[in-house]
Amino acid sequence: MKLGIVADEIDRNIRKAVQIGSALGLRRFEIRNLPSGRVPLCDPAELRDVEEVMREQGGEVTAISPGLFKLTEDAQGFCSQMADLYPRAAELAHRWNLPGLIIFGFHKPGATEANAATVSGANPPGDIVDWLAQAGEQAGRDSLVLMIEPEPICWAEDARSAAALIRLTGSPHLKINYDPGNDAWLRNCDPIDSFDEAAPFIANVHIKDIRPLTRGAAHPEWAPAGDGMIDYRSHFATLRQIGFDGSLSLEPHMDGSAETVQRCKDAAEQCWRGIA
Repeated sequence: MKLGIVADEIDRNIRKAVQIGSALGLRRFEIRNLPSGRVPLCDPAELRDVEEVMREQGGEVTAISPGLFKLTEDAQGFCSQMADLYPRAAELAHRWNLPGLIIFGFHKPGATEANAATVSGANPPGDIVDWLAQAGEQAGRDSLVLMIEPEPICWAEDARSAAALIRLTGSPHLKINYDPGNDAWLRNCDPIDSFDEAAPFIANVHIKDIRPLTRGAAHPEWAPAGDGMIDYRSHFATLRQIGFDGSLSLEPHMDGSAETVQRCKDAAEQCWRGIA
């Protein structure tokens, strides 16, 4: 099991995050937020710190998430991100020898965390497909893949809609950052029924669980794998069945303490061992 963690789920200070993660046996890290901001739009010295800490601690950066397209709704926003954020993120991916970038599937106008499930992601505008196709073409020219993370506020709101968008683009350079926790947040149930549609595109996995949304989507209660509504043994079993051999990163959305990270790590590993 290639288990790692999104570093800022422990702490934005990369040294502290890696110190705690390494002490718990986690040496694979996704980089998202650093003290001065989200990569790559942060202090260049902090990027050098990441490299230095990885060398010192024997860690590995497995992915970066620059936030591409998460809040983008119009052509101006798309062109701006492709002209500024994307090239800098692509440069960092090459610098760190990464296969690609984690991105998002464009914001549904009017969608918030509280109402995302009521703002349907069905029948996305043609522009959304065109923009993803253009981004995929550029990624292909840069020898990268773009891994769409399903997010309730986006047109790619769950794994099923992300897969549908990828099929519409026809791009071989678009994949999925599979995140059952985000899907369950949208649907208030275990999303295992959509796995087969996403399976051909899964390139990276996020692990977190969520309890039933008794107080509504604006108040999610996150939990270690297996402590919420998601049957992670089934998700891990299906990942094995398709021969998935990529990274699985904890994304607890909890308090970042060593004790909590240990609980999340142990829970994920227990679910994984449960299918051995």
